[in-house]
Amino acid sequence: MSDGTLLADAARLAARFPSCRVLVVGDIMLDEYVFGTVARISPEAPVPVVAVTRDARVPGGAANVALNLAGLRAGVEMAGLVGNDAAGKHVARLLRARGVGVSAILPDPDRPTTVKTRVIAHSQQVVRVDREKGGPPSRKTQESLLRKVLAALDGVEGIVFSDYRKGALSAELVREVTGEARGKGLFVAVDPKRTDFSCYRGCTLITPNKMEAQAALGGRELRSDLDVWEGGKDLLRKVGAAAVLITRGEDGMTLVERGRKGCFHIPALARQVFDVTGAGDTVIGTLAACLAAGAPMREAAMLANIAAGVVVGEVGTSPISAEKLLRAVRAVEREAGAAEAT
Repeated sequence: MSDGTLLADAARLAARFPSCRVLVVGDIMLDEYVFGTVARISPEAPVPVVAVTRDARVPGGAANVALNLAGLRAGVEMAGLVGNDAAGKHVARLLRARGVGVSAILPDPDRPTTVKTRVIAHSQQVVRVDREKGGPPSRKTQESLLRKVLAALDGVEGIVFSDYRKGALSAELVREVTGEARGKGLFVAVDPKRTDFSCYRGCTLITPNKMEAQAALGGRELRSDLDVWEGGKDLLRKVGAAAVLITRGEDGMTLVERGRKGCFHIPALARQVFDVTGAGDTVIGTLAACLAAGAPMREAAMLANIAAGVVVGEVGTSPISAEKLLRAVRAVEREAGAAEAT
């Protein structure tokens, strides 16, 4: 952190974002939203009848990480798998329209694009319908994706692995790409979903939520701040990372860094939570943009926390933008100043 205010530091970083480029590798999805109202219960079953008022389709999963980076005006290249279908083509079009590079997206003829459909009434999710095919892709597809990812490493400052366990990120791909990236001096940030973190070994930063961290620690509960700190240190040893950021919902975030005594706890900032969908994507996208722009890890974590507080206050998958982030930082500093004055 510099001697200036957080707002001044954030503004300086935001000015650097357009000159940075990040590669996002992971499970690409299409998020569909059906919005409506409920006035009665179905006579056929005890379920609400949703009268549809509008719908929307947006990139989801790892593609939402790319949108968060693009919203911050960073350069982004997306790598992953989609189906050879209309949904896959639509995701690619939506990404391209937001300035995201799509040359490393590979259509897989054997698997459909993962589509998640959420029905929302009065700002509340009523039901989610998932259309996907489980299991890993073919060996040929895995090898083709690996070649595309390795070719996309040139010209980026860092990589984000966005793992939703849909098959794009094989352990072999993660290990090989991590090794190549570290050899080039690139940072590697991971948003994990699997319980075995061993394949992420060598990454720079890993961002599990509390449940994911507990699972990776063999089911050990992280109840107190001390538990989280001790668990974070154990994860650092397991993964060989420079830092672990454990997101804790309403309890905020805790950053544990190699070589630093103690941990860095950041309280949650959201005043009202409407939808946590995509909050983890915003956290790691903001972290990656800040690290690519040269921010220290703690400053990057603070800004990621502020960004997450913005998006959970909106309904549906809603990426952060540079304008929203700076407005939120300004509000945080204003509130802090008012609290000091009282």
